[in-house]
Amino acid sequence: MSRSTYETAVALVFLACVSAYAEDQPAQVNANILAAFKKYDTNGDGYLSKKELKGRKDLLRVFTDVDTDHDGKLDLNEYAAAEIAVHRAKAERSLEDDLITAKIKAALLEDPDIKLLDVSVETYRGHVLLNGFAEDESQVKKAGRIASGIRGVVSVKNALVVKI
Repeated sequence: MSRSTYETAVALVFLACVSAYAEDQPAQVNANILAAFKKYDTNGDGYLSKKELKGRKDLLRVFTDVDTDHDGKLDLNEYAAAEIAVHRAKAERSLEDDLITAKIKAALLEDPDIKLLDVSVETYRGHVLLNGFAEDESQVKKAGRIASGIRGVVSVKNALVVKI
């Protein structure tokens, strides 16, 4: 098994474990969750409406999923579940981006035609930024093609520059 294949496999196992762990954990209410709930509960009725959460688009996206009693409002436990869902999604997205970055770096290192000198690869929600220096224009273009070919990549901004 090549090093990049091994690293990819390890990253995938880690992502699966994080997701499984998060799903097995019950929504626990701690002091921070309680304080935030009270802050958002502007009318003091012990529930959060979509109107009270209007500034939290991330919570509104999962509102219907965590409203387990389907009453159109969140109690404290449903709110805790919403926060957990939001944080889990952010963690998974970050891991996915890290995996894309690792795959691109490995592919660039494995390619015999590319001798990149000083390159950084950054990924955010599948959007990749290649930045640094290459020996010639053909390497710049090939690095962009390689990055574009990695699964999960939405777009590539190739800011590589030929070193003079």
